[in-house]
Amino acid sequence: MKVIHLIGGGDTGGAKTHVLPLVRELSKYIEVKMVTFLPGVFTDEAKSMGINVELFDGIFLFNVLKVVKLIKNEKFTLIHSHGAKGNTAAVICKLFTGLPIVTTIHSDYKLDYMNNLCKKYTNGLINTIALRFIDYYIAVSKNFKQMLIERNFNNNKIYTLYNGIKFPEEIQSYSKSELARKYNIKLGQDDVVVSIFARLDPVKDVATFINAAKIVLETVSNVKFLVCGNGTQRAMLENLANELGISSHVYFLGHVTPAYEVMASTDINVLTSISESFPYSILEGAVLKKATVSSNVGGISDLIESGNNGFLFTSGNYNELAEYIKILVMDSDLRNRMGQIIYEKAKENFSLEKMCETQLNIYKSILSDYKK
Repeated sequence: MKVIHLIGGGDTGGAKTHVLPLVRELSKYIEVKMVTFLPGVFTDEAKSMGINVELFDGIFLFNVLKVVKLIKNEKFTLIHSHGAKGNTAAVICKLFTGLPIVTTIHSDYKLDYMNNLCKKYTNGLINTIALRFIDYYIAVSKNFKQMLIERNFNNNKIYTLYNGIKFPEEIQSYSKSELARKYNIKLGQDDVVVSIFARLDPVKDVATFINAAKIVLETVSNVKFLVCGNGTQRAMLENLANELGISSHVYFLGHVTPAYEVMASTDINVLTSISESFPYSILEGAVLKKATVSSNVGGISDLIESGNNGFLFTSGNYNELAEYIKILVMDSDLRNRMGQIIYEKAKENFSLEKMCETQLNIYKSILSDYKK
């Protein structure tokens, strides 16, 4: 079995966190090669991880024809694509090679470009069409599988593969005082840190996080809210915090790396998205046993049992979110208990090793089915 992965290469969020560790893990068992079409962090990180990756930068169509030649020369048996560019390239490659294609659905493709009309009606539209010519689909949550079925994709051609994460035996220790110095955060010894890790784009709905912060701070003052990420809405969100009079308690840190540096000092991990597959920020918090509050979207409820190992709130309902944050702020024992339970469930069901095992079984099933 030889699998070639095609991906644009501009990904910096969940898709990158899913694909790179998975491809590296898969390479222990089968021959895998990755092709990207854009230079940048994704390709550089792939190389640093020892992944067999090749960059085809330049005119897209010419580069796809190069990929066709590569597939034929190296005798690949399966094409695995990711995202708009990867899916489009895969469909063209199939015309010349006849190989089966499987794509991973990392997000709701209809919402991928909701903040960019130009890309929505170019990349987004082309991707929507390309998806109909792909043979098999991998949804990263049961909700996404249901979404595809409701959009008339063939139920028998859809697999489910949950995101997985490496559970390291040891993570470098970080202190709140070091974090406070690095990002100039006025952090008191008894302050509770509430963090969100997300792109500052409409689909992540970070405004709900800011509005909830206002409500929380009306009751308890020893709370600092950290916004970790960049995006098109950063200026708007900073203005919102100023307008609400809470800017002294809300800190915009931009893109943070490593994420564990901030997560280690976080007491409550929050996610407010209006649409998700299965976000890695939730798993990264689970690795460090962090109490979690998330909007009830995507496959998050497959991990979080509200009231047991975290809280789920209705997307956009900042009053509900604020109430859950206040409960956790005022009860450190509850935070610790929920953090431990979410860690245990995540380690059992959402590890990188389990994700790799499932992915290999999916490949075997596809190759067996395609030969019929």
